[in-house]
Amino acid sequence: LIKKLIMNSYDVVIVGAGTAGLILARELGKSKRKVLLLERKKDLLEFSFNTLGSFINLDEFGLTHNVVAQDINTISFHSKRMKRKIKSKLYILDKKQLHIEILESINNEFVTIKTDVNIKNIETDIDGNFTAVTDQNKNKYIGKIFIDASGTKGVISKTVGLTSKNPDLATGLEYNVKYLGDPGEMHLLVGKVYEGGYGWVFPLKNERAIIGFGTFDKNIVKDLKNRLHEILETHLIKKLVVKDNDKVEGASIPITPVLSKFIVNNLVCVGDSVSQVNPIVGEGYKFIFEAALMATKTIDKALQNDSLQFLSEYEMNWKKRFLLNYQRSKRTQGRFMKYSKADFLMDYILFISKFIPDKRCIKSLSGEYGLENK
Repeated sequence: LIKKLIMNSYDVVIVGAGTAGLILARELGKSKRKVLLLERKKDLLEFSFNTLGSFINLDEFGLTHNVVAQDINTISFHSKRMKRKIKSKLYILDKKQLHIEILESINNEFVTIKTDVNIKNIETDIDGNFTAVTDQNKNKYIGKIFIDASGTKGVISKTVGLTSKNPDLATGLEYNVKYLGDPGEMHLLVGKVYEGGYGWVFPLKNERAIIGFGTFDKNIVKDLKNRLHEILETHLIKKLVVKDNDKVEGASIPITPVLSKFIVNNLVCVGDSVSQVNPIVGEGYKFIFEAALMATKTIDKALQNDSLQFLSEYEMNWKKRFLLNYQRSKRTQGRFMKYSKADFLMDYILFISKFIPDKRCIKSLSGEYGLENK
């Protein structure tokens, strides 16, 4: 029994092998920390969405161009009567290839990955520090520091009250379709037909594209597939894509109030488990990657000095880098949810945007306005 407990004892136990969990495991493995990465799914490359648009700096996070599904040079915004084109470099990312690349870079000498693991119990000591998690087969995993990177499931963050047990979510659906447009032009669509949300067309290679629709409105979420089919029949979309299959994909992201507390004793939360997606952008990869790197540095320092007090630097650094911007983005999100239901308002906003330089528009769209050192 003692031997088994020693074998199941780690410097860091990470719950969730999604985007945040993989980056954390990769970075902590570089520091030669003994890491356990637990994932409830059997297949680490099983996704609800297979692509996303991103302004990510690949070099900054140790990624190669192989993770890119398509290079984009133009973003076109469409309302009912207006169109605004913005020139900008960004990527449509291939999530499967990106996760493969991160997995291949993980140091397996120090990082152990276990799949098909559902955490059922969390143990603490008399000081409130977390000591172990137990799975559905009553296997116990002991750690010095625990990380919740379990996404919207919030396996631990919800239990300790950092996030709501029933958070508000934005939900989207999409199809992989035949593409008739410019392969370098991405489309974002707003207006009454999208009622409280927006549509997107992400070009891929080989004359394919992703057509999707996402909304914050709970009533529309109930009829999301029919709404997406209605959008496919609009004049603009018919000029851009041809639906040639019935395979639909879907997922949700949290739209909770902006959070700034991610640590409880020796528990560290990263990513969607504490709603770290930028509220106005929706695409969270580059923000979650950066948060994961921040967390890694403070976790490594805490282990090196055998002191949990260093973990607080993660929260401090995140607040300095993101908090004011996220709060601003949250206010903008609220206005967008309201204004996007009226065509004339979205037409007016796009018209006014024509007088704003592309560079300024991109800073807002990428979620980087007002951020320090970027």
